[in-house]
Amino acid sequence: MGGLALWLFKYRFLGLFILLESIGAWMTFSEVSYHRSRLNQFQIEIAGNYQYRIHRITRFMGLDEENLRLNQEITALKLQFSTKNVTNDSSEGPLSASNGQGSLSPSQRNTFLWPDSGILLDFASPARVVFCGMGSQQNYMLLDRGSLHGIQPRMAVLQGNKIAGQVQAVSEHFARVVPLIHTKMRTSALHPKSQTVASLVWDGVSTRYAELLDFPIHIPIKIGDSLVSSSYSAVYPPGLRLGRVDRIDVIPGAVTYKIRVVLATDYRQLDHVQVIRPALQGEREKLLPQALN
Repeated sequence: MGGLALWLFKYRFLGLFILLESIGAWMTFSEVSYHRSRLNQFQIEIAGNYQYRIHRITRFMGLDEENLRLNQEITALKLQFSTKNVTNDSSEGPLSASNGQGSLSPSQRNTFLWPDSGILLDFASPARVVFCGMGSQQNYMLLDRGSLHGIQPRMAVLQGNKIAGQVQAVSEHFARVVPLIHTKMRTSALHPKSQTVASLVWDGVSTRYAELLDFPIHIPIKIGDSLVSSSYSAVYPPGLRLGRVDRIDVIPGAVTYKIRVVLATDYRQLDHVQVIRPALQGEREKLLPQALN
């Protein structure tokens, strides 16, 4: 108790100063309308900033569910738009039958054009990535959709128009996906400027880079050139983004370049994807040797 009395005695002038300032401020803001209005504005500003920050935090916490909802709505709208195109334009364009009669063949009646890409599909579904491994040489992803949702092995997994991987196995409610960042994954890549096909493989180092193999040294290629899926792939439709050329090394005596590619898909930010299957994929794979599938 004596210590408290000594502390109050030591800071008695500071306490008196604060008391008098408080009384003066109260008299000023209670009697003068201008100062009172400025105080109200200050309080509103403080409260507004506080509520705005709380709102931003709340929205951030709800972004996961919002992104899932948007992904499902976008896929549903694309399917609706595609179905409408099939109904309205069945006598024209890529959906018309090869017999020239202006009607769809039996194998084409359940197909549709994927908007913004012109890809002919017979299945598409939104999915969410619930796990994405990036710490091993043979990574895999897990999606929250399975056989009950129509997902089957060897379907393509996309993020927009970017390739993320392909379905390897499914259960009733989940699907295991082999991404491009898998050392045993070899993807057919097309260099659109030269129409040259090469192989895209992951070197197991960084999840942002892969290597382009078997690209002939006599064909011109530049840093920044884009790479897309080729028509040789039995899983991916042609024209989907794989990445862009980041570095080109010329090895003395070699007949091919050593090319580093920046992958279009950033697996550290991969959350919502679409699972698709190109039209007539099953029929095509029946004619391919098993070694090429």
